[in-house]
Amino acid sequence: MLRRWWRLFGPSHFFLCPCFLRVRSFVRSFLARSFACTLVLHSSAFWELAPYIPGATAANVEAQCKPFMIENAGKAFEFMTDSCNEERKAAGLPPIAEARGNATGGAIDAALAAVVDGHRAKFGLPPLAEANAGATSGEGSEEAFLQLQKDETVAALGKCARANAGVVPTLVDLQAGGVKYSIATTSGKPRVPVCVDAASLRPFFPPDKIHSGESDFDPPKFKPAPDVYLRAAAGEGKNPAACVAVEDSASGVGSAANAGCGLIVGYVGATHIPAERKDSHAKMLMEGKRADDGRGAEVVISELQDLLPIVAHFNACYQASEAAAGFLPLPESLTQSFKGPFWVRS
Repeated sequence: MLRRWWRLFGPSHFFLCPCFLRVRSFVRSFLARSFACTLVLHSSAFWELAPYIPGATAANVEAQCKPFMIENAGKAFEFMTDSCNEERKAAGLPPIAEARGNATGGAIDAALAAVVDGHRAKFGLPPLAEANAGATSGEGSEEAFLQLQKDETVAALGKCARANAGVVPTLVDLQAGGVKYSIATTSGKPRVPVCVDAASLRPFFPPDKIHSGESDFDPPKFKPAPDVYLRAAAGEGKNPAACVAVEDSASGVGSAANAGCGLIVGYVGATHIPAERKDSHAKMLMEGKRADDGRGAEVVISELQDLLPIVAHFNACYQASEAAAGFLPLPESLTQSFKGPFWVRS
């Protein structure tokens, strides 16, 4: 059963006593796409793939951007490329890497290219013709395209990434209360550090607080594999059961569940989740379809600062040896302080 509460009155003042935040550990999933640069990451990825989407035209390509970002939340670019290539194969078209280096098979409609180039320019990216100059369709072409994507993503993040509403005050309050936190993300380096710097979050996340499933493991360990969360918990010297994970994707929730994190908090306040999709996205995060044991997020919030009383409550339960992987009951006296819509699983 899923329950949802909406506050029927204006947000009240929120006061936090530092002693409420003396938790054992807080390992937050600060995904590059989630709290600082979701919109930038997925928008730039879309406009890198848009020219190769079967059926894309100058008239319809812009309308495909938002559904693409929602569908691919939490996915590495390799998976996005594979999905696009499957669609191209079904349409009788060559793979993207081959099309880029083949003037006959890779010709892009001029009107479509103009629309795509206009959006690429917003991220500081060069026109398609310039980006594809010198591309070949032979051995190594797929790797070259993936590297181009990664390079362009770093450039876009460095130009456009900004912290979402509520991120900085939440981190300030957690830090003031002595709460430990770190980044546990699928995204690779240098993508994440560039994002952190562009969003002015470096004071909160020095290099040793950034853990990447793509860059810190060989071969990479993408979510929902538990490795990056286990690494983040170990970096704090904590048992995962003493940690809280904050996630906005199904694969991320699965990773936290598979790692045995004590509490999983879903977050639907990021810019890539439109208002009309918050309810369905919250329910998806609680379904736990990517977790080995079917565990989903115990609670989902839309205002990041509502995380603070949740962490305090988790700490109280953990200290009393009452916290375990699974649903963590939230008393009504706590949820009444929330500033935005929220969802709990019961």
